[in-house]
Amino acid sequence: MNVFGNLWDLVRNSWIAFLPCFTDTRTPLTKSSFKAIFKYEYSPRGTNHREKEEATIYSWELVLNLIEDKLTELTFEDLLISVTGADEVPTLGFPNKPSIDLYTQGGGVRRLPYASTCADVVPTTRHHRGTRASQHTEAVIEDSWDFLKV
Repeated sequence: MNVFGNLWDLVRNSWIAFLPCFTDTRTPLTKSSFKAIFKYEYSPRGTNHREKEEATIYSWELVLNLIEDKLTELTFEDLLISVTGADEVPTLGFPNKPSIDLYTQGGGVRRLPYASTCADVVPTTRHHRGTRASQHTEAVIEDSWDFLKV
């Protein structure tokens, strides 16, 4: 490994700094650590869309509370797998923060939230409410074709 800029000497001399790279230091995700992974894509403040988006994010928070309080079978790792395809946060983090994008339902069509593991995006309809959002989230994760086949 010293061929690559004396990397082995660096690892040997600073081995504590490299522990997360070479050992399993995984800890279970918490609500706060899970929330820190994501960014929300909001409309400008003061718009009608923004008010609905804040209601939707409130519902998302309720789902996270259910997970944190163990009132659902979902785990933060389940959500992370469904969004990113990864069951843990990479040692160096994600190259781009996964995002929650909010959109408006159109013309009598009702779409459930879904995830794109290629883009690390969760497109979600504006204005889901509490337990309904939880039920939709659970259904999306549990009924997804590849769930638990990672």
